[in-house]
Amino acid sequence: MLRKMAIAIICMIIFLGTQSADAQNDVKIALVMKALSNPFFLKMQTGAKEYAEKQKLPLEIFGIERETDVERQISIVENLITRGYGAIVIAPADSKALIPVCKKASEKGIIIVNIDNPFHKEVLQAAQLSIPFVGSDNRAGAAMVGAYLQQKMGKTGNVFVIEGIRGVENAELRKQGFIEAVTTDSQIQIAASETANWHTDEAFSVVSNLLEQTQNVNAIFCANDNMALGAIQALDMLGLAGKVWVGAYDNIEEARQEMRNQRLHATIEQHPELMGAYGVMLAARALTGEKLPDDTATPLDLITYEGFEKKIGFSISNGANPFFASLQQGAANAADLFGVQLNVVDAGDDDAQQLLDLQAFIQTPVDLIILNPTNADTVAPALEMAESSGIKMITVDRKASRDDLVISHVASDNVAGGRMAGEYIAARLQNKGAILELEGIPGTSAAHERGQGFNDIVKTYSPDLKVVSREVGYFDRKKACAATARLLQEGQAFDAVFAHNDQMILGVIDAFDAEKQAKRPVFVGFDAIPEALDAVAQHRLDATIAQKPENMGWKAIEAAVKYFRGDMLNKEIFVDLELVTTK
Repeated sequence: MLRKMAIAIICMIIFLGTQSADAQNDVKIALVMKALSNPFFLKMQTGAKEYAEKQKLPLEIFGIERETDVERQISIVENLITRGYGAIVIAPADSKALIPVCKKASEKGIIIVNIDNPFHKEVLQAAQLSIPFVGSDNRAGAAMVGAYLQQKMGKTGNVFVIEGIRGVENAELRKQGFIEAVTTDSQIQIAASETANWHTDEAFSVVSNLLEQTQNVNAIFCANDNMALGAIQALDMLGLAGKVWVGAYDNIEEARQEMRNQRLHATIEQHPELMGAYGVMLAARALTGEKLPDDTATPLDLITYEGFEKKIGFSISNGANPFFASLQQGAANAADLFGVQLNVVDAGDDDAQQLLDLQAFIQTPVDLIILNPTNADTVAPALEMAESSGIKMITVDRKASRDDLVISHVASDNVAGGRMAGEYIAARLQNKGAILELEGIPGTSAAHERGQGFNDIVKTYSPDLKVVSREVGYFDRKKACAATARLLQEGQAFDAVFAHNDQMILGVIDAFDAEKQAKRPVFVGFDAIPEALDAVAQHRLDATIAQKPENMGWKAIEAAVKYFRGDMLNKEIFVDLELVTTK
């Protein structure tokens, strides 16, 4: 009770404490959310504030006590109109009732950006109003939970559906998406569908009443985590917690704890921090006159209890390399989200050290190993040891020669990336010129495949376009610099240089700078590390291939969690490439 009173007072202070006239309000952005007591909206607030602070944008945040307090949210928007704010980013408590006041704001020239809960399309059309939306696909997210629970139930049984506020767009979409997914091609029946208005206490009462009528229920889907917590309390009173499958939506910390306890089995992470950040970003752009897209999607992730507390060993080839540091960070971020325990070790490009590290993982033991090989061949004994111990492996970025012992490989398509580099150089040189190629570590799949793709393209323009010199730079800046300096001192000249990674191309540029070469060839690297991107912006580097290592690390952990879940994995999982240039 005291907590609710405190929240009400905070909301009142936020609402009333800033009502004085301010001549600069027309450049301010207001974020208007639903219940500030809900951890989901606290994440949204954090994302918005961090983005605004980073971009030095004036942002004020408002909210209501309970998500059913629609009139209170309308009055907040009315007040913002009176005070002449420049933009309002709103997560509406009701997808229809907030439209008239948002139209009023729009007619006053105030930018409106809708986040999280989409406004009702037909009501928007009737109001002749177009408002950009930022958020996830609620129907698709609920369908992910439905497909998961259908699998766990063996496609038969009874389900309770605990809805959000009826008539609210995201509540309706989640209900529809779940029911469609869980009942399609199955014998599963929806035994009851009742609303609990997003609240824990109401969900406890609703589920308790349903269980009094029948305990013949195999699963419960709640349209948000708060209601799932109430449903679990009701199940707990009858000794059914952990025995009935429970799915939810939002991935708040209390729900994650119930997954650790194996009483909640699935939820959806829809990244409210990105909704808040993207909403503020779009509002700021609109204030400068930029036209906004109708829809901006935020990602969805299915979080399930199988990944929690699982131990993953991650061996990276060289953590001092910014590329692998980004790969490691992506894996760490995903591990935090999916609840796995990640132990990262760095081989420092030492084949023998990596074998020792992998042996330690096998002896510990861990539940799965993610491997970024120093060398495709030398890691083979470790793969064989892991296989005989029943520990599965996933490789990332670089392949292992014994890919038959790997359940999945996560990487960019290095061959395609090499081709992109070749096509770019051919276009810049008008299909004619002399090229220096700096190769990576011999025996690594990255070096072999990037070189293969690049040379496939160069050969199509032969003999006018030709690699006249190749040097092994071992993916190392100093070694690439030394090799290039030697060639320049010998009097060799090049129209373009392609290096298999950015560290080497930066070393090549160092050599050209040191030798004070007047003629600058076309420089192309691979990886898009921060220093290389800075060099592109400064026109010192012409192009680099962005293969997004943080996404690789993320997808490697995601693949591991899918394995724990029992899902089938693709043998190869590719991360998109992008050519980053000065033009």
